[in-house]
Amino acid sequence: MYGSFSTIVLSALAALPFVLGASVTNRSLEVRANTCSTANPTYTDYKYLGCAHDSAKRALTGYYGHAVGDEYMSKDLCTSICARSGPGFPLAGIETGRECYCGSSFQNGEGYSIPESSCNQQVGIGGAYDPAGGSWALSIYVPQRQSVNIVNINDFSEIEPGCTLPAGWQYDQFLLETVPTDCFHDGPNRALTGYSFKSDKMTSDLCTSTCASKGFKIAGIEVGSECYCGNQFENGEGYAIDSSICNQSPSASPGGFGGGKWGLAIYRATTISKAIDLHISLPAAPKKRSLVEKHFGRNANTTSSL
Repeated sequence: MYGSFSTIVLSALAALPFVLGASVTNRSLEVRANTCSTANPTYTDYKYLGCAHDSAKRALTGYYGHAVGDEYMSKDLCTSICARSGPGFPLAGIETGRECYCGSSFQNGEGYSIPESSCNQQVGIGGAYDPAGGSWALSIYVPQRQSVNIVNINDFSEIEPGCTLPAGWQYDQFLLETVPTDCFHDGPNRALTGYSFKSDKMTSDLCTSTCASKGFKIAGIEVGSECYCGNQFENGEGYAIDSSICNQSPSASPGGFGGGKWGLAIYRATTISKAIDLHISLPAAPKKRSLVEKHFGRNANTTSSL
């Protein structure tokens, strides 16, 4: 009896280390595979959809904003309001150049397509103007991407240090790093080793978009024409140096920040984003009803439209 019992106990104990070992291995794999959170994304990159009918009943009822004082309502301001208000609204509409309406769907039989000539207001800066509605006419914008913050803007620290890019997402919204300086040391072994290229048409957009397309969250411009990409600084480089060393502009962007000799102007992704298609379209205008008026005499029937 006792021998049987001890055999059972020893058998169980013999199996236990293997079970625990598997558990520890799984946990370590989970840590290595940790991806950046995509919870609570914000709509971004709104595009123009068309001109839609509105009325006193309102086509979009989720949120309303109005330009301050004598200011006008721009596309960027209205879409930002809608993306960040409440749960976040995919439909943003500008009316009379000053009013912003948000919603998740069109309401009250409104929001149907009307001629573009009805949206005769435009708002913009420096010659770049966007449709901004008209009288009882909404210029409608819908998002093409959704994004999640990965960096604290105040100090450029990562919200989830070391997290990896989720499948289908890309690094986005690169900003020039200015804390504690706007210039970082490079050397022959290179601070950023993921990818690099040279161009006499270098701009911050060219460098950051290229790095993002390659899956990198840090982009650095050096001597105005060299772009370096990576996800972290390497080889003991990337430490802060005096701003005066980064005294060049990107070759195709006078006045910008393009690093210097062994000095990198660093642009860091602040969000991750993913393309979306919400399949939103403007409903067709309702058909006019036909009323048959009956008459007696020579004109037996005539038809009129309401």
